[in-house]
Amino acid sequence: MFDFDQVIDRKGTTSIKWNKQNGFGQKDGLLPFWIADTDFASVPEILEAVKARCDHPLIGYSEPKDSVYQAIQGWWQRHHQWKPEPSWMLLSYGVVTGIYFTLNAVVPKGEKVLVFTPVYDPFFAAVGNSGHTLVDCPLDYADNYYTINFERFEKELADGVRAVVLCNPHNPIGRVWTEEEVGRIAGLCARYQVYLLSDEIHSDFGITRPYTTAGRFTKIRDRLVVYTAISKTFNMAGLGSSCMIIPNPELKKKIADSYDACWMFGPSDLAFTAMEAAYTYGDQWVREQVEYLKGNAQAVEAFIRERMPGVGVTRHEGTFLMWLNMTCFGLSSRRLSEIFAKEYGLAIADGSHYGSQADGFMRFNIGCARSLLMEGLEQMANMYDRYMAP
Repeated sequence: MFDFDQVIDRKGTTSIKWNKQNGFGQKDGLLPFWIADTDFASVPEILEAVKARCDHPLIGYSEPKDSVYQAIQGWWQRHHQWKPEPSWMLLSYGVVTGIYFTLNAVVPKGEKVLVFTPVYDPFFAAVGNSGHTLVDCPLDYADNYYTINFERFEKELADGVRAVVLCNPHNPIGRVWTEEEVGRIAGLCARYQVYLLSDEIHSDFGITRPYTTAGRFTKIRDRLVVYTAISKTFNMAGLGSSCMIIPNPELKKKIADSYDACWMFGPSDLAFTAMEAAYTYGDQWVREQVEYLKGNAQAVEAFIRERMPGVGVTRHEGTFLMWLNMTCFGLSSRRLSEIFAKEYGLAIADGSHYGSQADGFMRFNIGCARSLLMEGLEQMANMYDRYMAP
């Protein structure tokens, strides 16, 4: 059994989550529920492997051993019923970087790229900064739940969209798309000859619904890139590594060439070491982490239902990020964020960053010890009592 109740002091480290809170009006000191990393001590075998690698006096230019690819393949086969070939894998830096270079390589400048909003805000930057036109396809929202409007989606594809950036499980709303939904997205992309760029970095966080990878749908494989990383699952974001799974060898070469043209080589040997250890030894740790997060989500739902009944909790299926409808306050997300920070010592993510239709919502990171979570919820309830008092 691993101890996810342990409170680890990250102050004084290089943690952005704890030590860089300028966006909330101060340098640090807030109880953080914003940026998407967790406060859990990672898998002991990962840390031991990295330490052992550092015993060698040199860390130079490097390339991954075959065992790294085999470990990734084994993980996906065990956990997600898909066996990607090592030859499909391209290891590099973060997922958003991978999306940027993919768009740069395969979609002509100015062409349309679709995202389902509200969505992880770096997608907007990846599309815009790569010289493409963003197409916003809003998700339908009712009864604290989001669904895809497939009629709207297909119309946008027919109107000339060249690529779709999918988030599955979806950040920030916590949806885990069903097998039927993922299959339908893949089928429509294949029909309209559209690239499907599937960010599956939260793939190991199917909390209440099994996750389905787009890789299982052969109809889209020629135009598919699946992005994943150890950063969220194993709390290793600081290593700056990811894996793109690209079944089409010609597509893979185009993307690799796009990286090479900018001399973007990597990641580091420490990242390769961590990836192999994570995917070899992390099974039980991840299972226990998911169960702990499930308990955290249930605690949030119960607390808000009792103490903040006007706040809507979006039905939570996956990720360690919960999506709270705080429109009951009649305030913008930015103003809510300011009040939480300045008056109640909390750093909570401004929901409007994820799409204009999400103003009044907040993204709440539950990837922490339950004692810290409850401390944060008590402060939120104090704010609710003051601002919602009759």
